[in-house]
Amino acid sequence: MSEPEPEPEHGPEGPEPEPIPRLRPSSSSVLDSDDLLPAVLRRLPPRPSTLPRVSLVCRRWRDLVTSRNFLRYFREFHRAPPVLGLFHNTYLGAPDRRFVAAVDPPDRVPGSLFRMPCGRDHRSWRFLDCRHGRALLLGPMGPNREVLVWDPMTGARRRAPLPPDAGDVRHGAVLCSCGHVRDCRSSQFQVVLVWFELGLTHLRRAVAAVYSSESSAWSHIITLPAPFVSTASNASKPGTLAGNAVYWLIPGCRVLEFDAVTHNLAVISVPAHTAGSLYWQCQLVLTDAKEIGLAMVTEISIKLWKRDSGNACGWSMYSSVQLEGCLPSRKWMQEQPSLLGFHEESNAIFVWIEAGVFMIQIESMQSRLLCQGGSNFEIYPFAGFYNREWSGDAGAGAQGDEDIDARWPTAIVDMWHYEDPQGDSHGPFSLVNLSGYGFFAEDFKVWRTDETKEQAILLTDAILRL
Repeated sequence: MSEPEPEPEHGPEGPEPEPIPRLRPSSSSVLDSDDLLPAVLRRLPPRPSTLPRVSLVCRRWRDLVTSRNFLRYFREFHRAPPVLGLFHNTYLGAPDRRFVAAVDPPDRVPGSLFRMPCGRDHRSWRFLDCRHGRALLLGPMGPNREVLVWDPMTGARRRAPLPPDAGDVRHGAVLCSCGHVRDCRSSQFQVVLVWFELGLTHLRRAVAAVYSSESSAWSHIITLPAPFVSTASNASKPGTLAGNAVYWLIPGCRVLEFDAVTHNLAVISVPAHTAGSLYWQCQLVLTDAKEIGLAMVTEISIKLWKRDSGNACGWSMYSSVQLEGCLPSRKWMQEQPSLLGFHEESNAIFVWIEAGVFMIQIESMQSRLLCQGGSNFEIYPFAGFYNREWSGDAGAGAQGDEDIDARWPTAIVDMWHYEDPQGDSHGPFSLVNLSGYGFFAEDFKVWRTDETKEQAILLTDAILRL
């Protein structure tokens, strides 16, 4: 006799219904959606290689990621672009390229894509600032002196003659008119120039003027007594943007503040402990609260100061980070480290030691060797989202520009470095000089000035590339 089947367990209201499985949209339905696909793709990492790789999937994806609307949304979504490298005011490497990459392949943007936009007289132009996807350059002295705002990613440029009474411009900034710290190159912009001159009373004063791309005109001249400014040095560092104000560290142990909203100039004294430091030992930075701060480098550390209204000197030291472990040993190095610049969005500071120029992320203290250079190397960090070659705006503004001459031959005068058996680096030298020495071994390796030692190649291979 078989046992009776057990009755199903259920409550007084009857058996519980089986759960209805949720239907998840398939990946193909997401990728086929004109609404969902852009939302998915703009969340991809903002590395330079991302969009070029996506564009290879199919024609539809390529049309999407190269469209102006998508590129604008991509920039707005990520807001802070990664540092691609730096521009500089010396002539290392090829004569018409002044860019050093800061990332590895496949995201490494070669300097050949950022050919100087100033034509044959590019050596007479100086970088003053790089910000919001644009670079600001100052033309050579003369009656027709001008500034040039250049988008290295697209090649777009905008020229403006300097105000008639402009003197020896020392500092400048290019600011996005939308007020956001991001790569929003589609908006209008402002250019701020600062110079120093003698007033009617023979006292030195700071002078500023603002150019608006919307009105194509300069503002009235803004002046401020500045008898403390030293004109013995032409040293210049990039400004630091904090809120609505730009700050420049100027020789003479002072900080010059320009409010981009009120158009007011002000002078701030540096912390008393740093007043006796050399110009290249200090650098303006941002604090954790995104307010202006000051960094001072010693042989073993970087000390960070912040504004403090409750302190008698107006500043207080809030942090000190050790350089040991993130930079090569300085046991045999003779010169004091230098601070060359700061990038606000990535919180990265640029430090020079005899081994080269390093980019250090202050929070993680991760460092990267970028290139060789001097202790007074003028650099301007540049950040962007994607490679110019794949930009939907590629070539905008370049058509018909009188500076562009497709027939102009680019003379390559690369400068190279090498390491001796004792581990010491030497250079820069031209390949002609290196190949003429004739005593190097067959496995002798060299690397170009805009590269690192890890990218060294055989001298014979470098010669074959000529």
